[in-house]
Amino acid sequence: MNLIEPLLRGAGTAMAVLLFLVIAARGGWRLRADLLLMLSCVVGYLVCSSPARLCGAEPGALPLVLATLAFPFVFWRLASVVLEDDRRIPWLAWAAATVLVTSGLLAGMDYLPTPPHWRPVFGGLNKLMAIGFLGSAGVRAWRSREGDLIDARRRLRWVMVGALGFYSLAVIMVEIYLQRAAPPLWLDLLNISLIDLTLLANAVLLLDMRPQAQEALFKPPAVSGKAPETEPLPSAMVDADAALIERLAILMRDQHLYRDPELSVRSLASALEVPEYVLRRLILARLGHRHFSSFVNDYRLQEVTARMADPALNRRPILTLALEAGFGSIGPFNRFFRERHGMTPSEFRERCMATSANLPLASTR
Repeated sequence: MNLIEPLLRGAGTAMAVLLFLVIAARGGWRLRADLLLMLSCVVGYLVCSSPARLCGAEPGALPLVLATLAFPFVFWRLASVVLEDDRRIPWLAWAAATVLVTSGLLAGMDYLPTPPHWRPVFGGLNKLMAIGFLGSAGVRAWRSREGDLIDARRRLRWVMVGALGFYSLAVIMVEIYLQRAAPPLWLDLLNISLIDLTLLANAVLLLDMRPQAQEALFKPPAVSGKAPETEPLPSAMVDADAALIERLAILMRDQHLYRDPELSVRSLASALEVPEYVLRRLILARLGHRHFSSFVNDYRLQEVTARMADPALNRRPILTLALEAGFGSIGPFNRFFRERHGMTPSEFRERCMATSANLPLASTR
């Protein structure tokens, strides 16, 4: 009887549970809920991927099964929240998550009356949805990497999304190759050992972080334009920052650099003639933006809203105004507009037109 495999699974489970409890015990645990949920999924996988297949045969293990099946969706959600401050879950993501979990249940639960010839179909659908969520998380992490202004978060994306995401994809590919057959013992031991090492690496990274880094990762985004509360800075640094902020405002407000859809941290730092890390610190610590796109889109949105309120431009399409201000497409503009104003751009324009129509005519004398 091989004792190494259950020992490794037990060690990984204990590590995940311990990490779960430590993170949950700290202040602001609700902001860490997505990370806690992912750890629950890891525990479910460690238990349910056992060669004994107890989870597939016992209805009482359904919570663990659901956690295991939901891992790709939870991983995608964690990448969205932690790396991009995006807490939206589009209806398409909910629909895909429902398909992910339902198809996994129909394919793998022995006690469900699924016809044998349908199990491979549901299994393939489950793997397809899982690959979609993991791939989407990786693409989002890669595309938003440069604009991320938080150093700890930029490091985390390579450990969490890079290593864990690619490894999860590799596990799925092996499962597709094996279908429902049990993996060889050496492969199972290698898989569990790598999961244990990944948990250990994440535990060291998260628990060894300074409190400031953890706060930056898990606190909610600051109100636009309002700098987060920090320790008082030396007067010389405050003066230097004030001068840089004024130069930055001239570049953005007067020279309209934000209208460039390809504007990046690198190009703006070059225009400001400062190193990139100085610009990142300035926008994060002094202006209160956690991501470069939030900082730039604020300027773009100010221009669009001002032009939408201009009666002389009430026939100009909203899409045209958004593109002229530097938004790459209508989708990101609509989302950002609703977040800032709590209404759609069309509703905002209608209110502006109604307000201007009720104003008294200016005297001609």
